[in-house]
Amino acid sequence: MLKTALFCMLSLFTVPAAAGPADDAATVVTTTLDKFNAGDIDAFFAAHEDGALIVDEFAPYVWGGPNSAQRWAADYMKDAAKRGIAGGHMDHAAAIQASSDGSSAYIVVPTTYRFAEHGRKMAARGSMTFVMARRDAGWKIASWTYAGEKPVPE
Repeated sequence: MLKTALFCMLSLFTVPAAAGPADDAATVVTTTLDKFNAGDIDAFFAAHEDGALIVDEFAPYVWGGPNSAQRWAADYMKDAAKRGIAGGHMDHAAAIQASSDGSSAYIVVPTTYRFAEHGRKMAARGSMTFVMARRDAGWKIASWTYAGEKPVPE
């Protein structure tokens, strides 16, 4: 009886668990996407390691090497102009998977890519998968991929 009473009293004084490396890396991912959606492209670029590997749904489909994030952005703009796309926005939910060994992390985030194509609102559900690397300056994006359904009118 005494043990049960002590256990109940101690459970009232539990301390919330501190965020772990995977949670910290996932926060960097979602914050980076939020900054990108707000138009802060410099913060988006700064979140990447130079030479980050990027895989996306438009040609040339893969970017790596120096200034890969900047080259991806330039190719995205060319593709968007060619296809009549404007207002690209990557909505996201909380990570559905986040794991880390302390120096690297694997983060999966469900997404909905919204945009206008020739003035028509479109959306595509998908996901982004990030590999993060912990550096002295904090977590950096070492790689990301986007995979999504075919866009449909919204």
